[in-house]
Amino acid sequence: MQTLPIANIEALAARRLNEQQIADVLDISLEDLKKDREQISLFRVAIRKGRAKGEAELRGALYRRAKNGDIQAYSELLRREKQQDSD
Repeated sequence: MQTLPIANIEALAARRLNEQQIADVLDISLEDLKKDREQISLFRVAIRKGRAKGEAELRGALYRRAKNGDIQAYSELLRREKQQDSD
């Protein structure tokens, strides 16, 4: 199997694409990937990291807006905080 494009997987995961969508965009067979435990593990770790990076970037942008007085951004930050606490 070819080397996975980890940076691309992370970037797509940051945009909240799911496993199948990421595989489709990168022309990777998800079914073949699932047959290789090491590769599917790397794929899923990259997705988890990418989603975390995307969330951090989004929260950073919301924080900056909230700090400048944007009440909607502040409310969204609070909503995300409550959602994270319930997960």
